[in-house]
Amino acid sequence: MLGDLMGYLVSSFWHVNLVQMVLSMLVVGLVAGGGYVINDYFDVNIDKINKPDRPIPSGRISGSKARKIALSMFVAGVLFSIPLGIVPFSIAMFTIVMLYLYAKDLKRTGIPGNLTVALTNGLSIFYGGSAYMEGDWLLKVILPTLYSFFLTLVREFVKGIEDYNGDKANSVTTLAVTKGIGTAWRISKILLILVIVVSPLPILFGFNLSYILLIVVAFIPSVVLSLIQKPSIESAAKARSYLKVSMLTGIVAFLLGSAPFIPKVYLSQHAYLILFQLLLSLH
Repeated sequence: MLGDLMGYLVSSFWHVNLVQMVLSMLVVGLVAGGGYVINDYFDVNIDKINKPDRPIPSGRISGSKARKIALSMFVAGVLFSIPLGIVPFSIAMFTIVMLYLYAKDLKRTGIPGNLTVALTNGLSIFYGGSAYMEGDWLLKVILPTLYSFFLTLVREFVKGIEDYNGDKANSVTTLAVTKGIGTAWRISKILLILVIVVSPLPILFGFNLSYILLIVVAFIPSVVLSLIQKPSIESAAKARSYLKVSMLTGIVAFLLGSAPFIPKVYLSQHAYLILFQLLLSLH
């Protein structure tokens, strides 16, 4: 829901229609919640190995009840999307289908499953922009959507390392299982370095001083902390925690970076290239 809020405020530059914004957040929250529940329903055998304390494998909730809860949340999300228009309604329906297919089959396909999670997570931010959909909303919301996509993709690769034993036992073809933990770790680090290198890009679009400050003091350090972890199952949990911090600080950076009451910062192309080279030299 925070991602959707950020997407809406970035797209509108804080010109808020309260009903529109609240409906958008409700849709994303309900659809995402339904996705989590249906994922746990289909993952019960894997979770018995990896995370036996979760509600379904522990027996605190039955599978049939979990399925009904997921369906109820999906239906409610679709109903709330109708007043927002055809585009938000279509995105909500598409996301529900993808979440169901991911939980049922795609999770066991490795990279296609990882891409599905990254796409649906990025769409939670994009959805906020689609609810507003005025002026140059698409240009404004596409940057945080792409950041979310790539950070989530890396988090999925790292989660595959963390869950290596359970996934291998259940023939889940994650990147770590099919190519090895070392390869999965190297690919994750390459993607994270690319995210750091291009992180100054929003400055060219007039984001304010708070974006720069949060990127420098919170976002980049948390990404670096995940980068320096050792390529092992034990270290994967730490790396994933740091990536969660990166995701949160990135959302806040875009959220405050679009705020009209904070002074904007404009850099010339030459100054931006200097900053870009400085970040590149760190790696």
